[in-house]
Amino acid sequence: MKQQILVVDDDRATREMLGLILKGAGYEVSFAEDGRTAVSKAHDERPDLVVIDGLLPGLHGFLACKAIKEQESPPKVILHTGVYTKPNYKWEAKREHGADDLLVKPAKPDELLACIKKHLSDSYTLPAVKATGECEVERR
Repeated sequence: MKQQILVVDDDRATREMLGLILKGAGYEVSFAEDGRTAVSKAHDERPDLVVIDGLLPGLHGFLACKAIKEQESPPKVILHTGVYTKPNYKWEAKREHGADDLLVKPAKPDELLACIKKHLSDSYTLPAVKATGECEVERR
């Protein structure tokens, strides 16, 4: 069974690009355009992982992340943002909103896939994080 990823971004081109990358890597992908829809779809569809923009209409991406992480058996959540790039946002996203990671836009396809694989696979250790906020993966 394919792992399912919910992609949340208010920019259609970004959703489509992420969808192509993720489908090409073998994931099942669904989409949402705003924070409220993301919370609802995460509850109804039970994805394995959510990639969510930090700045969304309806419900801010950080607040949507927190609402998703408060659900029963929540998925992994990666905040994907081009606005909130300072190191203090990464810690806020994790500590106060429950994000599993923060990835800076535009993430290269290999960085995105490595970050996702790290959070969905038991064969990876904890990541080393670059100053840019990019997710790096180390094999065991």
